[in-house]
Amino acid sequence: MKTSQAIIIVLLMIAGLSWLSYTIVDQQKQIVKLEQQLQHEQMKYKIIINDPLVRDAMESGG
Repeated sequence: MKTSQAIIIVLLMIAGLSWLSYTIVDQQKQIVKLEQQLQHEQMKYKIIINDPLVRDAMESGG
């Protein structure tokens, strides 16, 4: 009986580790996607800030 219990425990450990690996990979993909979105937003912000009309409006309080 002990051998079958050990096999079940090993299988459960493998399943748990597989789930954790999948979760970590999924989170890494989400981080990459968020970093790309952040870079895009930063670029838009730089473009807006460098626009003379926007800069003048910000300086005048509008």
